[in-house]
Amino acid sequence: MFLADGGPVTPRAAATNTTTPSGPHKLKIDPSAIPEARKLFEKAMNDLRAQLQQATYDLQARNWAGDPVSKETAQKFNQHTFDGADAAIQALTGYHNQLKAAHDALLRSEQQYTRVEGDNAALWGRSQRA
Repeated sequence: MFLADGGPVTPRAAATNTTTPSGPHKLKIDPSAIPEARKLFEKAMNDLRAQLQQATYDLQARNWAGDPVSKETAQKFNQHTFDGADAAIQALTGYHNQLKAAHDALLRSEQQYTRVEGDNAALWGRSQRA
């Protein structure tokens, strides 16, 4: 896989890159890799969705001591966790949406290649199996 503006993406390079992305990036994938890449994005998207659903319940702070201090603390915690554009859950939801957009784009590309090229194994880069 390649980022259109940054060369190959490797786990080591991704782990050492500490810069904040400045905008959208384009992912270039060899047509033969599209089905597997789409499956990976789909798995990541589904795993994150499950974690978000569980976190919505698990992270909800409650007035544990029944006093004004714990009530205010729970409210502030919940506000920072769930409400507003800077909330943690909102950031994770945004990431989920990005995964879904990438998955959907890969799905459309896969469908387009299948429609145009059919199941021609040579064009998809797959070897014939006997």
